[in-house]
Amino acid sequence: MNASHVELAARNNAIWCDTVCRAHGVPGEFLPTVWLNRSPPPPYHSNLIVISDSGVRDKPLEHIRELIDLPLPGKWSAKDSFFNLELATLGFDVLFEASWIWCDQALRDSGYSSSGIYWSRIASPAELARWESAWEGNSRNPDAIGKPAQFPSSLLEDRQVAFFAGTLGREVIAGGIANRTGNVIGLSNVFVNSGDATAAWIGLVKTLQNTFPALSLVGYERNHDLESALSCGFKPIGSLRVWIRHD
Repeated sequence: MNASHVELAARNNAIWCDTVCRAHGVPGEFLPTVWLNRSPPPPYHSNLIVISDSGVRDKPLEHIRELIDLPLPGKWSAKDSFFNLELATLGFDVLFEASWIWCDQALRDSGYSSSGIYWSRIASPAELARWESAWEGNSRNPDAIGKPAQFPSSLLEDRQVAFFAGTLGREVIAGGIANRTGNVIGLSNVFVNSGDATAAWIGLVKTLQNTFPALSLVGYERNHDLESALSCGFKPIGSLRVWIRHD
């Protein structure tokens, strides 16, 4: 594990989560070792993300216990960015495990084409609404159905955030979000609703590298999405685990 790269990726992810929470009126708070949110966040967002592996694991645990004492409704989660916390005794189950990924070189030729997918940056609230409808229709995002918009149009005003849509004809079939922190670009919420997922990933990554030249790409993925990311030149740099409370 490259600890410095993982810290950059974890902080980038925490800043993105905070950006979305702020857009919903429930901002979080950055502390030396964690980002935390004492309010219920939008779907798919944790109440705590570890952002520093300072070697003092008691600090994240203290903040987790603080959240346990709050009247947070339903299940809530904590992101163990460095895969070194044991939360089962505090009433948590493992929701999923994933790999942090990093890409700082030009996309290598993988032999895949873009399969006719046209990639563009979302520029208007109407385009964002179409994008979110496609994102919500992905099999990974059922909890967003029937909820308020996960990504308010105010996010389009943030110069550090960019939404990208992959269209085939007039239909949005793929997408992803980029957020810049310092010299890295975080890639998240990638979805592919039809066609060759790896080809879509490659088209998206090429678009990001053309949009943000000379900046490294970071994020985390698992399962088939991880395989597609690795096909684009990403490298795994460390493991993470998301824990979810029983009740």
